[in-house]
Amino acid sequence: MARRTHRVTISDVAARAGVSPATVSRALTGSRPMSPELAERVRTAAQELGYRVNLLGRALRQQRSSVMGLVVPDLDNPFFASLAEHLSRVVETSDIELLVASAGDSVETERRMISSFLDRQVDSLVVIPCDEVQSQGGLEEATDHAVTVQLDRRVLETGAYYVGCDNRYGMSLVAGHVRDDVDAEAQPVVFVGAEPRSSSAHERLEEFRRQFPGSRVLLGTFDVRWGQQAADRLLDAGMTRGTLVAAADIIALGLLSRLQARGHRVPDDFRVIGFDGVGVTRLAHPELTTVRQPVEEMSRRILELVGDLPVDGAEQEIRIRPTLVLGPSSPPAARSGRRS
Repeated sequence: MARRTHRVTISDVAARAGVSPATVSRALTGSRPMSPELAERVRTAAQELGYRVNLLGRALRQQRSSVMGLVVPDLDNPFFASLAEHLSRVVETSDIELLVASAGDSVETERRMISSFLDRQVDSLVVIPCDEVQSQGGLEEATDHAVTVQLDRRVLETGAYYVGCDNRYGMSLVAGHVRDDVDAEAQPVVFVGAEPRSSSAHERLEEFRRQFPGSRVLLGTFDVRWGQQAADRLLDAGMTRGTLVAAADIIALGLLSRLQARGHRVPDDFRVIGFDGVGVTRLAHPELTTVRQPVEEMSRRILELVGDLPVDGAEQEIRIRPTLVLGPSSPPAARSGRRS
C-alpha cells in the first residue's frame, strides 16, 4: 500500500510565512487589501509548500454572505445559550450568517459538528470546547480549514484564536469582596465548582485555592442539580453558616434554592456568590452577587477576528476582565450589618 503523504494545510503556509491562517486566506483569495510585500511572502510560502487554493469553495463563498459556525457544549446550559444569543446579536450587524450546533457535552459529537460545518464550507468557526484536552483533535481540524476562534474555554496548542474572560482576575474580585465585606470566621468560605475538564473550571478552581488556601472545595458539574446536592452535603454535615462561592451562576441557583427550601436565610445564614452574570442570574432570589463576564465585548472581539476588520498581527489570546456585581445574596458590609 502506498504511504499516505501529508496534505499541506493553510496552517502550514501560515507557519512558513510567519503570519496567521486568516492572513494566508486573505492573501491567497484577495478578499482584503494588504501590503504587496506581505501578500508576496504568503504566496511564496504557499508555492514552496505546494499549497493549492480550493477554487471551487472560493467561488461558492463569493456568491453568498460569509457563514460562521458556532459549536457549544450544551444548549441546556443557560450560560452557553446566552453566549450564543449575544454573539448572534453582534453578528447581525455584519454580513455574516451564524449557524449554531450543540455537542451535547460529547467530544465525539463536537468533532462531528465541526466536520459537518467544514463540509459546508463555513468561512469561520467559533468553538466552546467540551474538554480542554480531548477537544484538541477537532480544533486542529478546524484551524486547518477555516479561521477558528475558541470562546470562553480553550485548548492549548491548537493554532486557534482564543477570546474569553479573565477567570483568575474574576476570582480575585470575589476574594476582594470577601476580605472587605464578609466575616469569614462566622461564615467560612467554601468553593462549589465543577471537575476541571474545561479551562474555565480549572482556572477558577486554581485561583480560588490560591486566594483561600485550606478552604473546603466541593466539585461536581455545571448544573442546578449539583448546586442542590452540594447544599445538601454541607447541611447534612452540620454546616449552619457559610460563604458559598460557586464556579457558575447555574450552580449558585441550585445552592440558593436548596438552602432556602431547608429553612436557611440568604445572606444571614449563608452568603452565595456566583460567576457568569448572564443567563440565569435574573432568576435568582435573592439576586446574586456575581462576577459578570464581558460577553458583549467578547462577541465584538470575535467579529473583529473573523469579520471585515483587519486581523494582521491580531492577538492569539484575548482575555477580557470581568466585573463584580454586588447583589443581596452577598451584600456589602454596610448593607449586611457587619461591623468593621
